[in-house]
Amino acid sequence: MEKRELVFNAVTKLSSLGKECNLELSRRLGMDELQLNQIHYLKIINRTVDLTFSRFAEILNVTKPSITEIVNKLIRIECVRKVQSPDDGRIYFIELTEKGRSIAQVTSLADQRLVEIILERLSDSEIDCFVELVSKL
Repeated sequence: MEKRELVFNAVTKLSSLGKECNLELSRRLGMDELQLNQIHYLKIINRTVDLTFSRFAEILNVTKPSITEIVNKLIRIECVRKVQSPDDGRIYFIELTEKGRSIAQVTSLADQRLVEIILERLSDSEIDCFVELVSKL
């Protein structure tokens, strides 16, 4: 087998392992019921502090009624909650539930699972070699 094919096979195997980790976590977190855009919304909510309905509408460039619909759907599947502002009762913040936070961070969780698999299957010297080789990329 030529080097190109060997490298391709190795990259494909690593990519496949990463996808398996993502799929496993997705099933465990009930993500199969979510649409791709809903996962995108959860990621935005996760990285935005004190997110209001108005701010969310600005970020997505949609109307406030559209945001209300999006948020209500995410509330129904227990991924977000509305929290009333202690300073102004007319304002509500959008916050992730634990389930929503886990889904928003699934990529990171999948990477952590991949690390666990590598640590389980490789010896210490193989791990050192793996780290050294990948750091050259």
